[in-house]
Amino acid sequence: MSDIAINIFAFLIGLGFLIFAHEAGHFFVAKAFRVRVLVFSLGFGKRLFGFRRGDTDYRVSVFPLGGYVRMAGDSPDENRPGDPSEFLSKPKWQRFLILLAGPAMNLLIAIAVIAGISMHGTEEPIIRPVIGEVLAGRPAARAGLQVRDVITAVNGEAINDFDDLRLAITLHANTPLRVDYRRNGVPRTTTMTPAKEETEYGPIGRAGIGPLIDPIIGRVTPNSAAEKVGVKSGDRIVTLNGRPVVQFYDLNDALTKGAKLDLVLQRGSQIVNATLPAVRMDPRDPYRGLLPRSIVRKLGFFDAIQDSVAQNWKMLKYAGIAVGRIFRGEGSVKELSGPVSIARISGDMFRRGALAFIALVAMISLQLGVMNLLPIPVLDGGHIFILLIEGAARRDLSTAVKERIQQLGFAVLAALMIVVIYNDVVSNVIRARSG
Repeated sequence: MSDIAINIFAFLIGLGFLIFAHEAGHFFVAKAFRVRVLVFSLGFGKRLFGFRRGDTDYRVSVFPLGGYVRMAGDSPDENRPGDPSEFLSKPKWQRFLILLAGPAMNLLIAIAVIAGISMHGTEEPIIRPVIGEVLAGRPAARAGLQVRDVITAVNGEAINDFDDLRLAITLHANTPLRVDYRRNGVPRTTTMTPAKEETEYGPIGRAGIGPLIDPIIGRVTPNSAAEKVGVKSGDRIVTLNGRPVVQFYDLNDALTKGAKLDLVLQRGSQIVNATLPAVRMDPRDPYRGLLPRSIVRKLGFFDAIQDSVAQNWKMLKYAGIAVGRIFRGEGSVKELSGPVSIARISGDMFRRGALAFIALVAMISLQLGVMNLLPIPVLDGGHIFILLIEGAARRDLSTAVKERIQQLGFAVLAALMIVVIYNDVVSNVIRARSG
């Protein structure tokens, strides 16, 4: 199957599941309150196929970027106040819960999936927020950062590992950052402005640094070249082909070339020599069985839920930072991923394996849930916002006012979607032409 076909397949599977879950949330809560549901649609526009059961037409429509549940009497023109099975005839608190159910389903999926991955167990390399490389002339070097500096916080937010640092830099292109760090145990502070760079996933910030990964063998792959020559877990690589090894990445050049590896290892108080013969690099085992130190995270149910909430909150916080940058003029709508980019990312994660793809689906589910809660007319959050206004005012807004609000919201949302999709298509066409 071609990469494009896999991208489309992964995109439709992931998005289709999330849309189905979102609309199912509306559907089941509406049914619980005895609201008559007329249409349950995956996609918008013309009906492609489906079936009818009871009052409901279950359908797949031509445009797959969304979906909807249409309930009897969900607009003032169609509502019959005397009919208790119609949406607008229900009390406000019931309508509120029906509208909230869709986004809530997406948020629950995000929490459940990440918790499930934590309960299944994952192996993660130990990458501390310690700088292992500083490129000359890049933002980190200009800010005075050096190898072995330990980053403790960025803009007041604690940095726990190098992924936290990488994410903070990525989301702040061309934005000055206060960086707190320790050098030789002494606290210091500097200001660093990540440079904006175009990547295959859109514009991001870069600082010109890499992590320090100690050259200690965490695990040796069974039946690998490393195991056959006697390398053991816990060995520290002292030299490679006669050159000192400072960190694990110092092996990369020789491994990529498939060269012979003459290793001097420190095993406790012993010095051990091991030689791995030259071979053609195997992408399935690029390190020839030499794996860096890692931890296996496998949590119980309650710990997994707590950890999932924390991880989702972190993702949500950084998403808010990205959106805030756009409103402050520090970022651009080009930083927002459109359907083409999301499809490509979905395909990449699908090719990496089930866990990577499922984790991506969880992240998209979180974004969908939060986006639909925004007080923008047309979205669930817009309808909820109107209900809250009516509840506080103790009277309903006029039909004309509601129509104007909906029209304005639709116009703003449609304009944003056009800009995002246009930039998405253009950037991917340029990427394809440039190879």
